[in-house]
Amino acid sequence: MKKLLFPVACLLLIAVVGCTDEESGLGMNLVDGNTLYNGQQATLTANSALSIREDSLTTTNFSFGCIGNYQDATFGRVSATLYTQIALDEHTGSINMAENIIDSVVLTLVKDHTYPDSTATYNFHFEVMHLAEPLLTDTVYYSCDTLAVDPTAKYFDQTVTVAPTDSVVRLKLDNSISTILNQTGSAEDFITATKGLRIRITDAGDDGMLGINFKATNTCITVYHRYSADDTVDATYPFLLGNGTSHFIHFEHNYTSSVTGGADSIDGTAALYIEPLAGYNLLISFDSAVRAFVAAHPTAVLHHAELLLPVTSPTTPSLPDRILAVAKRDSANDVYTDDLMMDITSMARFDGTYDASRNCYRLRVTQHLQGLLRAGVDHGTLLVLNSRRSSAARAIINGLSATDHPRIEFIYTE
Repeated sequence: MKKLLFPVACLLLIAVVGCTDEESGLGMNLVDGNTLYNGQQATLTANSALSIREDSLTTTNFSFGCIGNYQDATFGRVSATLYTQIALDEHTGSINMAENIIDSVVLTLVKDHTYPDSTATYNFHFEVMHLAEPLLTDTVYYSCDTLAVDPTAKYFDQTVTVAPTDSVVRLKLDNSISTILNQTGSAEDFITATKGLRIRITDAGDDGMLGINFKATNTCITVYHRYSADDTVDATYPFLLGNGTSHFIHFEHNYTSSVTGGADSIDGTAALYIEPLAGYNLLISFDSAVRAFVAAHPTAVLHHAELLLPVTSPTTPSLPDRILAVAKRDSANDVYTDDLMMDITSMARFDGTYDASRNCYRLRVTQHLQGLLRAGVDHGTLLVLNSRRSSAARAIINGLSATDHPRIEFIYTE
């Protein structure tokens, strides 16, 4: 009789946990390719999930960014505007250009991508204006920040065609910008005097996003000048706009008539919305399942675990490149999961990318889940887009009520 009661009790515990344990080959595709474990497979189902608005996203001095406008029926409309200093080369301590004759000034942006269609030709209407206040080097700017512009100092206001094969976008600025570039002084004095520029794509042209590579040396302002009126040969002088300058991007959302409605949080029972450019992140919790599994398997050792996020609409223009997991703590110090930090330091392979064969994002969370089981509690995991500052690509994840719902699948022994 005791032999019969024991397996019955185990089955009841498994039902409470909400996972399945069985010794089969079903979970072997979860295991790192070089190692197979004679363990058991289990699945944890999330007990809560939310789409939550991003309320503080720093955008200062990142190597990649974007400008432009994009809209769809689900997420509404988003606009991205660049604010940047004009700076001397980091190895140049001063400048003496007050007496030089500037013939032309060209602003060059190295293209990283276009969205939503990388194969399309866009007619973007660019606007470049002088800032009325300096962009400060020692200040951290957020996606909600803006700086005032001088309405009388517009250096570019034209439509430019950007083809799929174009690697750079060149804007020949109005020569009135010479008044702020003809400076003499230190590098710090030059930044203070020039204040900076606001660069955006207006509604007068096509909707779309232009991704910019700020770390490229060709993202710059090139001045073509002569040393005197008698000089017949143009010299060139490059000013920095990317690395070596302070810059930030302002994102502005309009959720009018959108599915999300711009709510601060959206229950994830039906669907989960993850959106970049200070849009929506995901907060998911497995607390009930973690507590129940720990009660049933207090000595379990994990060998491999993956968080699976099935995608609702795989036909969106372009899915995000990668989803990252941030561990929520009982303190205010949230950190990237141990699995992600291990990959950054060891340069090992990290999943977090979309698997078309399974129509889901796969995030390795072995160390993260082991930590949750050790603590016996889950304060939640925040999911953010890797390219949330530089690309408008977004995704809709299946909600908790879907048959193919978000879950953690893992292999363990005890």
